[in-house]
Amino acid sequence: MPTFFSDPSLSLYLVLAVAFVIAFAVWSRKRDRKSLLAALAFGLLLLALVLVDRSFESPREQANRRVQLMADAATARDPDRFVEQLSDTFSYRGATKQQMRTSGLWTTLRNFNARVAVWGFGKGEFEEIGENEIEIGFYAKGESPQGFRMYFMKGRFVRDPDGQFRAKTVKFYAPEGGRTNEDPPPGFP
Repeated sequence: MPTFFSDPSLSLYLVLAVAFVIAFAVWSRKRDRKSLLAALAFGLLLLALVLVDRSFESPREQANRRVQLMADAATARDPDRFVEQLSDTFSYRGATKQQMRTSGLWTTLRNFNARVAVWGFGKGEFEEIGENEIEIGFYAKGESPQGFRMYFMKGRFVRDPDGQFRAKTVKFYAPEGGRTNEDPPPGFP
């Protein structure tokens, strides 16, 4: 499904909604067949767009969902569920998918009783690198009774042989430091 329909912009929704409202207003004033058909056509187009948007997951939406699943797995301290979201080609500073399963990250999360939250998956932070590779930007926060640590993150995702996008690599940046120097969390490989 083309991303134009499976992940439509707000402006496309707005254009169709305004066209529907105008066509409906014209029909309510004229009450003729032609204006009724125009209002129905715009209404059906708007409904079809909503159905396609909700029925098909775009690569960006899939990557966002996988990041949320990783945050949930980190909070639950479940390395197996976490690495399910990583591609077999995953690499971060030399660490592989299998090394992530036994990373010191899991000890850090347990010791600090940390909770991980992610947000801010804006379309402005999405970049299509190629047909089978995308990059998303978002914010992440590790929170514990001792305090919190926040990051701006860039995640690169690739389409695996099963057709699903999974994380290939990730970069951590301190929000106040800009996006030039990486600042990985303690215990992350």
